[in-house]
Amino acid sequence: MKLVDLVNTIDSVDEESIIFQEDRESFDSDIILSVAAEGDGGVKEEGGKKYYYLIEVFLAKEFIDDWIASLNYKPTANEIAKRLYDYAINDA
Repeated sequence: MKLVDLVNTIDSVDEESIIFQEDRESFDSDIILSVAAEGDGGVKEEGGKKYYYLIEVFLAKEFIDDWIASLNYKPTANEIAKRLYDYAINDA
């Protein structure tokens, strides 16, 4: 799954989940949803790949809602995914 895919369905995702991203240098890399585990250091392994903590789903939802409310147009899912990624990497 990609972040843009999650943006399209985020309202149906469990707010307790956490978004983990495979490549921390690209908003378009693969993501997984998981829960926090003691001692995981913000890294999950699935299918032989490592995924790194990006942001909690409840924070992502809150950010997306607030950001869209501040705009005078409706952004595309791709724009939302890019802005969420930037927020998660730089500000969260």
